[in-house]
Amino acid sequence: MKILTGGCSVYFGQDGQVSTAGTWTARTVVARNSGAQRITQIVSEYAPGCSPSLVNPQAEEVLYVVCGEGTCRINGFAYGLRPGAAIFVPPAAVYSVENSGAETVRVVSSCCPEDPQRHIVLGPLSESSGKPPGLLVREEVREDIHAGQDRRFRYLVNTDVGCRQITQFAGWIPPSKAPVHYHHYEEAIFILEGSGIVHTDDASSEFTAGCSIYFPVGVRHCVENPGPATIKLVGAFYPSGSPGEAYEPGRSE
Repeated sequence: MKILTGGCSVYFGQDGQVSTAGTWTARTVVARNSGAQRITQIVSEYAPGCSPSLVNPQAEEVLYVVCGEGTCRINGFAYGLRPGAAIFVPPAAVYSVENSGAETVRVVSSCCPEDPQRHIVLGPLSESSGKPPGLLVREEVREDIHAGQDRRFRYLVNTDVGCRQITQFAGWIPPSKAPVHYHHYEEAIFILEGSGIVHTDDASSEFTAGCSIYFPVGVRHCVENPGPATIKLVGAFYPSGSPGEAYEPGRSE
């Protein structure tokens, strides 16, 4: 882990606190004990089989499938998982992940606010009937939204699926360097593809695919892509809003 100005942090693939329960291995990267205030980021891997069931009694959680295929069950309703799928888990909902293939299912999740009562639920869960709530979003059907001249993003889990606290998004950064800016929200991103450099006022750190970056509220920063490949990332921030919201020092808000 490398800590930059104002608590901005870059986490590498080996960073974080690892825990295992059944088929589920979780690496907690961004959390209160690593310097965040209310947002978390966990990189989970699910081996073949069904994971233990989990509940956040008070917090919302958003999931993004990096690789692998399977099923996420939320309160007894089944949602198909494949790369690019995003899932909203409402507060107090019980969920599990079943890996039905040979490949590991890798999921990046964010929970907000961090829920100290998060726990595994023991015992079998019943199936639900009827139409499942619309908690699944497919990245490929979301529209591109442009931020600045060259960067774009797509909303994933957002207010339109009932999520009130967190905005989850996918973003693409072509070779470029953004102006120095800051946000009014706390943000955690995970680098899916590509490499680059994150800058704060007086420090910089390189990052590659598999790295995580935490941005506290109000910290001046910019992300540079020196090329040649486009950077792809998945991110989440609290409180909910627009990934295109950025304030440049010296400019009126």
